[in-house]
Amino acid sequence: MTEHKSTADLSREELEVAFDELVIHFEKTVRHLEHATQLLAKLGKEQGQALAWLKEIRHAAGATAPGISHREVCLLIKDLRHKAMEVQH
Repeated sequence: MTEHKSTADLSREELEVAFDELVIHFEKTVRHLEHATQLLAKLGKEQGQALAWLKEIRHAAGATAPGISHREVCLLIKDLRHKAMEVQH
């Protein structure tokens, strides 16, 4: 285990080295935060797109009533697909 000195007990050279290490650590942390922020923005955009697609699917299936469950939407879509297959044959 290394003994930690008070900053008052450090030489100027030791303080400069410690400062340089702190700057490097800070810059790495900022890069990580910037990357995480970019990922969050991308996820938010993708979630917004998925919600828009879900709204379009629900509207196309005629499932626009409030409170309609996911299962009911799936059954409506399944029924629409079955009807479409019948029309094609």
